[in-house]
Amino acid sequence: MLLDAYLRDHFVDTSTCAALAGITVQRLDALIAAEAIPAPTYRCNAGTIHSAAFGSIDTDSQVSGAFFRPECTRWVRIAADAAAGEERAAVVAALAGELAAHLRSCGDDAHRVDAKVAALLPHFFNGTFGLCVADPSSGKGIVRKEVLQETLVALTCNGSNPTPPGVAAGELLTLIDDYADSAMPFSPAEYARSSRKRLVEDLRPRVLSAHQATQAGAA
Repeated sequence: MLLDAYLRDHFVDTSTCAALAGITVQRLDALIAAEAIPAPTYRCNAGTIHSAAFGSIDTDSQVSGAFFRPECTRWVRIAADAAAGEERAAVVAALAGELAAHLRSCGDDAHRVDAKVAALLPHFFNGTFGLCVADPSSGKGIVRKEVLQETLVALTCNGSNPTPPGVAAGELLTLIDDYADSAMPFSPAEYARSSRKRLVEDLRPRVLSAHQATQAGAA
């Protein structure tokens, strides 16, 4: 099934995640319970898939269990290596530092950086970035996807305007491609509602069509 293949290609189950991080399943569960590391991106019961971003969706898959992005084991190791009681603080310190550095490199001032870091942290810990970010192992990967999405949404009115004023078609297509590279494909269960469908697969052909029509009119 398509969903089963997607999970197999991009995610690992609880025991594999623990093994990759070099800890026991019990230790992994304790870190999740303490909200020291990202929660599983998906929790599946035969016939449903649940995520923080999309809630519960009925599927025809019979797979069950919790599923994690293997890239997120970096955060598990940081937490596991911290002193007892300091696991979450260690992860927050590492992540917030990386997020802030890359937000500053995008031109945000100190006040906006602090606000954006605070806004991003809940999505990190509830597992959402494992669902939507191509590289959730670093603050850089998270910021790249978030900034590109924010820019595309603003320029195109969330994908509804393929010809924003003052933006050349080639520039917009490059932005779409960069965003596609920074984002996950999304699972078959949620793809129809995803930002990727709206800002890549739906928007790109409309930009190309509008560009071709402009060129034809100028000929």
